[in-house]
Amino acid sequence: MLARGARDQCRRVILIYHSVGDGPWAISKKSFCLQMEWLRQATELTSAELLLAQGLGTRGLQVAITFDDGYVNLADVALPILRDLDAVASVFANTGCIGAGSERKPSNAALGHYPNEVFMSWEDMRVLSEAGWSIGSHGVRHIDLTLASEEIARQELATSKSMIENSISIPCTAFAYTWGKHTPELRRLVAETGYRYGFAGRHGALQAGGDPLAIPRINVSSEYTMSDFKAIVRGDWDYLGWIQRMRGL
Repeated sequence: MLARGARDQCRRVILIYHSVGDGPWAISKKSFCLQMEWLRQATELTSAELLLAQGLGTRGLQVAITFDDGYVNLADVALPILRDLDAVASVFANTGCIGAGSERKPSNAALGHYPNEVFMSWEDMRVLSEAGWSIGSHGVRHIDLTLASEEIARQELATSKSMIENSISIPCTAFAYTWGKHTPELRRLVAETGYRYGFAGRHGALQAGGDPLAIPRINVSSEYTMSDFKAIVRGDWDYLGWIQRMRGL
């Protein structure tokens, strides 16, 4: 294992968040602010697209922020915090939950959503896009596509992509797997639908030559202390990725 100083010279990390605020599963606004301020000071805080485009180098510890699902506190809470730090993020939205116009729909925990949350509207999504955030797909519904038929998976992939492109007039080239789960068959469908990247949920840093349709991301739990957060970013907890791989086998 590399010593921390050596490891940080060539480490690229993508983090997963879902909600920032007062929800029962959300990261508190205070914790999110502290985490982002530390990232701005201790790392190169960049976008997922730039991180993937530039390849593995010796630019130090680089971090990108992503959000799954599409809850409204991304626009109301996370956007102002990141804007003050001159930073952006990526959001992967369940497009069937995004409200028409300015409508904001409530979440449904029975469907796999975070409880007691509200989804963004397409107007909110346009605000994020205009602020420099990238918009990707998380499917139409919040369902496990590894368990779906090929027909349903194709529909979810194609429909969500077209909804984003038609609603906010941007190309949609990235997909985030629900619960981070994917298979070779699903990755093939993602590529055939026209996505360039597939974002997964395995704990770990990006590796040179990694599969662009199985990009690792580290989940940030609301239970993490600041010491825990620094540890996952720096790589002290990368053994969790090995455990995930063993469980998958």
